[in-house]
Amino acid sequence: MKTENKDDFSLGKESQSLPEQKSFFATEKLKKSARAGTQLPDPKIEPYGYDPREQFGHIFPKIELPILLPPPRLHPEDYASFGNSTLEPTKLYFGDNLYVLRNLPSESIDLIYIDPPFFSNRDYVQIWGDDNEVRSFGDIFGDGMFSYLAWLNARLWEMKRVLKSTGSIYVHCDWHASHYIKCELDKIFGYDNFQNEIVWHYQAGTAPKHGFAKKHDTILFYTKSPKSNVFNPIRLAVKDEAIYAKTDSNGRKYRMSGNNNATRYYADEGRKADDTWTWIDKKENNIIQVFPAASESIGYPTQKPEALLERIIKASSNEGDVVADFFMGGGTTGAVALKLRRRFIGSDVSRVAVSVTQNRLIQICEELSGIEKQDMSAAEQALVDPKTGRTMLFAPGASLHIPDIRVGYVGSYPRDRFAGMSQEEFVKFILRLYGASVYTGTSGYIHGVANGKIVLHIGSADPEVITSAETVKDFVADTLRQYGSQLASGQTKELQIVGWDFDPRIKEWKKQAVRALNEKNIKITLELISLSSETFRKRVFKNVGESTIDLKFNRLTQLLSFTDRPYGGEIVVRKHNGLTVQLELVGAKAVGAGGHLINCQWDFDYADERFSDKKYALNRVKGKAGIYNAVMTAEYTFDSYGEHLIAARVQDSTDGEATIVNRVILTEKNIVLTPLA
Repeated sequence: MKTENKDDFSLGKESQSLPEQKSFFATEKLKKSARAGTQLPDPKIEPYGYDPREQFGHIFPKIELPILLPPPRLHPEDYASFGNSTLEPTKLYFGDNLYVLRNLPSESIDLIYIDPPFFSNRDYVQIWGDDNEVRSFGDIFGDGMFSYLAWLNARLWEMKRVLKSTGSIYVHCDWHASHYIKCELDKIFGYDNFQNEIVWHYQAGTAPKHGFAKKHDTILFYTKSPKSNVFNPIRLAVKDEAIYAKTDSNGRKYRMSGNNNATRYYADEGRKADDTWTWIDKKENNIIQVFPAASESIGYPTQKPEALLERIIKASSNEGDVVADFFMGGGTTGAVALKLRRRFIGSDVSRVAVSVTQNRLIQICEELSGIEKQDMSAAEQALVDPKTGRTMLFAPGASLHIPDIRVGYVGSYPRDRFAGMSQEEFVKFILRLYGASVYTGTSGYIHGVANGKIVLHIGSADPEVITSAETVKDFVADTLRQYGSQLASGQTKELQIVGWDFDPRIKEWKKQAVRALNEKNIKITLELISLSSETFRKRVFKNVGESTIDLKFNRLTQLLSFTDRPYGGEIVVRKHNGLTVQLELVGAKAVGAGGHLINCQWDFDYADERFSDKKYALNRVKGKAGIYNAVMTAEYTFDSYGEHLIAARVQDSTDGEATIVNRVILTEKNIVLTPLA
């Protein structure tokens, strides 16, 4: 796919270069020194996987996977509104974060926190259970440390581009690779932009027989530019109040500095946080691991505590700033960012992770906005904080100030989410994905051109509409009119029709039509290309060599697929005892070969397409070979008799998702379920 600068693959974004760092990586003196020996370090000091001409485009496809944002009116499951659509929404992207990042504008994010999969022997490919996650992480770790670093570096490179000049990035890792990652971050962000190696000392940890217990993670803190980053010092409650032995005239306890007793340090002002964050501290300061019984636990093994993210977000951003997490997981970064009145952008390669995060953030926004008890007089409240002059985001009780939540898709596109998209937008979307140019002539059937001889027709945006034989005939006729002189001179044209499905009658007509035209020395070919086919994927990746990309295992579906919804089944009652009901979703199943259901979410107070019950976000069991299978039953005790709205949502291993909604009439002796249309 063409870019604005063939020497810089950034999909039309401005280029960026490696920091020079000549003083840190000096080699001239070593050349003259006896102690240098013959093995000098590489003076270019390039990150693993980096190429001066291609950057990381030679190992990851030079393609642009556009963002699909389903129309909110027709797909409310991907859009939660809190009363103010004028604010930029919170955005959650499902897809490979490299291609999500390539869609984002440069210098648009204030703070990035990432918790990528650690390079360890733990089975990270089964955190969520999606096939995409299994394939991706299996490939990443399969070739060892350098493969892992090249994969991570390509993403760090884009993260540097999207960070503002005042921005910061925190990279969370552990002992397996922290020292390697530190070296790569030095090369990408610059040694001078390294701020801290933060040690998070936690309570639980492995205790090997022949060594010390491993009970800490490392968080590497870098800035985009030297000494211009946002930083708000964090003050913690003092650990030993006994040393504050003096009292001033106002009754405040303090101690004097050791430097000529020139400075007073007050106990109530706390102490500045250092780079060791430990659970063995004053209770107010502790950052405790998320154990299964914790109130904030949502049930997945690598969940990080909100207190950890709170310290990072408070330190390196201000209210209204944009915070991002491109390994979003269960959404802890987003949850804390919203509570602290920041904006949030997140992405994850797991469909389940995006859904769980969406549920979690919806619940937080409902609590912040009071949306269920909305007072329309909130519309009259001032939008500007009189103290700071800044827009008042997330003001409690005023839903006007809560940004909406929107889900987008990159690379893995649910087929049903195209319903309602305008034909014009659909054509642009497919042509951009295909790497083709928009046809600028006057034609009702020719939509795009490529490589000088490919002529494209794009079928209906509606996935339920089959491309008809009549449409194909009209497209061929229009091509003959538009390119008549070129065809008469002996030029060849490849006619390609890209669509969801095709009328079976087209195949026979195509053979006869092409044969008849070729006999008249009009050289054309005619090809029908289904969007969900391997043929379409190969055309998209046609200029990408398998030996130079991360698709050497030839799984094109790993980056590009159009997915079908699983069959949702029906909700039935298994037990009923007063307000307590046990329900089961029966008949649900994945569509397509090899797929299986990996999670079943429930909500017992369903409204406005919102799943906001954290307790029922992950319902699954781990089976053989670590594969997750959905648990289809749930027991719930309602607060009252009467009418309720409940929903069950299943996700399958191939990125599909389906929701079943029922109206419930509950009495002491009876329960009636009615499916909603």
